[in-house]
Amino acid sequence: MRTLETPTIELLEQLEPFAGIGRDELVKISSLMQRRVYESGETLIREADIATKFFVLIHGRLEVIKSIEGDEAETLNIIDHSGELFGEMALVEDKPRSAGIVAREPSEVLVVQKEEFLELVNHFPQFTLEVAKSISTYLRRTDSTLIGALEEKNRELEDIIHELQETRQALVDNERLSIIGKMASTILHDLKNPMTTIAGFAQLIGLKEMPYEEIVKYTKIIAQQVSHFNTLAQELQAFARGSSTLQLQILDFPGCINETLSNIQFNLAQQKMSLVTDIQGQAKINIDPHRFYRVYENLANNAAEAMSEGGTLTIKTYVNKSKLIMEISDTGHGMEQEIQEKVFDEFFTYKKHKGTGLGLAIVKSIVTDHKGEITVNSKFNVGTTFTIKLPIAKD
Repeated sequence: MRTLETPTIELLEQLEPFAGIGRDELVKISSLMQRRVYESGETLIREADIATKFFVLIHGRLEVIKSIEGDEAETLNIIDHSGELFGEMALVEDKPRSAGIVAREPSEVLVVQKEEFLELVNHFPQFTLEVAKSISTYLRRTDSTLIGALEEKNRELEDIIHELQETRQALVDNERLSIIGKMASTILHDLKNPMTTIAGFAQLIGLKEMPYEEIVKYTKIIAQQVSHFNTLAQELQAFARGSSTLQLQILDFPGCINETLSNIQFNLAQQKMSLVTDIQGQAKINIDPHRFYRVYENLANNAAEAMSEGGTLTIKTYVNKSKLIMEISDTGHGMEQEIQEKVFDEFFTYKKHKGTGLGLAIVKSIVTDHKGEITVNSKFNVGTTFTIKLPIAKD
């Protein structure tokens, strides 16, 4: 920074803040100022310093900068108009500088100390008006800058939102494709067993010397597998759609589940497992018996998988106010808490060598379709209990 001689009257007359002020007054004003030159990169005002000076640009280019994170700084404004005032805001407010000012090319300015600035304001109304105009212009410019910055940020935000929406849609599409792939794998896996059975017995029937009684036996098995095939395909199709059509009937409980319990007992006995029932309470329930059979079947299969070395499945029912409560408990290996939170998720399997991870998801779907609730409570190495609550039908 270099200090030059006192500014001349002719120089002041060329600067807008002093236009219209008489020469005699300009002589006095000139004596209150210093004339300085700042080289490129030099600092005129430091952010957060106490304001002690006021400036008028003669020529050059200055940047108003403000610190942001770390050592970074952003440019708030450019000062490059001859006669432009700066530094007056902090003097008027008597506060620390809110931003700094740095020369970006050699710049010549008039410098007025705080005491001299106050004298100018008090004795020269025209100068006071120019200071007020400068403050007003600065505020308008700041508002405009902020509005422009906000508009730009808004445009950036809109672009980001648009990108996020596109990304979200892409993720949804990918997830949908993933689910379709898993569903296809599930269908192939679940349909493999009945198809293998049908193919095997069809080949046996083709043998020329097979007794008639054996043919009848095998065709009956094939028919059962085809029925199972159709039921399974319809169930998976309904699950894939996320909805199903129930054939609801108002039936008497427990009469409507007697056949189901007999089938479960027979199937468990084939695996050297036992069924214990404690059926309490009578009620009418609005139910699709064919669909709800799958709830018992899947839970029983799940229990049998957990009791691979043998055990007991207990089915207990009772009525509590407007709900029919069913508890299906096994003496299997149980589950940790984090596993219990996932058992109803699609495609989740736990300690299974076979299975698709849809069994319990389908159970929950069917119970929910019946406006019921299902929960699980399990203790590791003790056993698992599934509790189903169904609404009792109104008379």
